[in-house]
Amino acid sequence: MHSMRMRIVCALVAGSMLQACASMTVIHSVPEGAKLYIDGEPRGNTPYSYSDQKIVGSSTHIRLVKDGYQDTNASLQRNEEFSVGACIGGVLVLVPFFWIMNYRPEHTYELTPLPRAQAELPPIPLRLAETD
Repeated sequence: MHSMRMRIVCALVAGSMLQACASMTVIHSVPEGAKLYIDGEPRGNTPYSYSDQKIVGSSTHIRLVKDGYQDTNASLQRNEEFSVGACIGGVLVLVPFFWIMNYRPEHTYELTPLPRAQAELPPIPLRLAETD
């Protein structure tokens, strides 16, 4: 009986620590549907659920690209919200203190439209020089 109780406690602590290591956020753009690049790698379109196990203080570079809008660059910082699970795990084992901070649940970026002249430039016709 004592052995079973100890296994359950160990499983709960391990589960808490593993869950506490990961942080998740949803990346939105206004308007939605922008192409998303994370640390230079294409990941999909907004809205996009992003998760990682980086440690406190880490940053993740994101770039949003959409036709007719300026590219938007930003960083996600792993220091936006306190993680209770990592704190509890840290008290018990110390290591989870590396993951004591999480991302906010959502990040929204408003894209800036390109100036109308830039967004809708018609192709320039080529004229060949006339020969006599």
